[in-house]
Amino acid sequence: MLASEDMFLYEQLPNFETNVPALEKLFRAVAAVPGIETIQTSHITMAPVVKDPSIIERLTPLIVPYSHVRHKDSTDAQQKVADPIIGLETGSARLFNTYMKGKAYPYKAHQWRDVILKGMETLNRHNWFPFCTFIIGLPGETDDDTRQSLDLLYDLRHAKGTFVPTFFVPLENTRMQRSDGAKLIEMTDLQWEFFFTCWKYNLEFWYRGSRSSLKFSAGVPLYYGLLGKKLFGQGIKYPLLRFAGVPDRLMRKRLYLDFTGYKRNRKAMDQFVGEIVPAFHTVREKGLNMVDAS
Repeated sequence: MLASEDMFLYEQLPNFETNVPALEKLFRAVAAVPGIETIQTSHITMAPVVKDPSIIERLTPLIVPYSHVRHKDSTDAQQKVADPIIGLETGSARLFNTYMKGKAYPYKAHQWRDVILKGMETLNRHNWFPFCTFIIGLPGETDDDTRQSLDLLYDLRHAKGTFVPTFFVPLENTRMQRSDGAKLIEMTDLQWEFFFTCWKYNLEFWYRGSRSSLKFSAGVPLYYGLLGKKLFGQGIKYPLLRFAGVPDRLMRKRLYLDFTGYKRNRKAMDQFVGEIVPAFHTVREKGLNMVDAS
């Protein structure tokens, strides 16, 4: 495993330009070591993927065939996929601008959502199904911020990858060391919805139609009745039911996101006969125009 805070900064060029030849040389050298069968990547960032998609095109033959991870949606001959770790962090432009705007360089904080969507599209096309993390409970997070993260999660509903909600933890010797960390007991209803929607995605992506999925679905009501409600209150009830597979049409009034599309386009839903056309594979023209280096 090649451990790094950002693999794309390996022997970086001026202005954080990704040094693709150096990365190619690195992976070829590791693969040439006798006995090496698999190579696992660590962290990458999304902005370079959007700025120069050829990075992924060139590295794919040196990474995907050496992965130990497989998924049936992969177009690789052996269904292998690369699964680097990417911190998506938040869908809130305000929080992103406050705490991590440099992550989007050379793009602006308000472009972060579009960078994520375009980057995921590029990664998935080359059998990179990343392990993506979000942060719940950043200092000053409001319900509106959480709604923006939920909106981003909705737009990623057809993306291929793993989405893991993590909780903000203040680190020593940083400018946020005196901030309060996020606590499960203080989670809002919207944060619970974000948390369990992420895990619903993951369950469906990795165990779709399997017995494991059915076990989760059957166990959720039991958990809520015996322990969940007592520990965290009724706020987890409907997010848990979504996780268990209860149809969204039965919970439209209880949750922010509605995967039937009703809340987003009620008139069109009068003739609703199936799921609305996926938005992930067709990034809006406005979003594409926004994603530039100017």
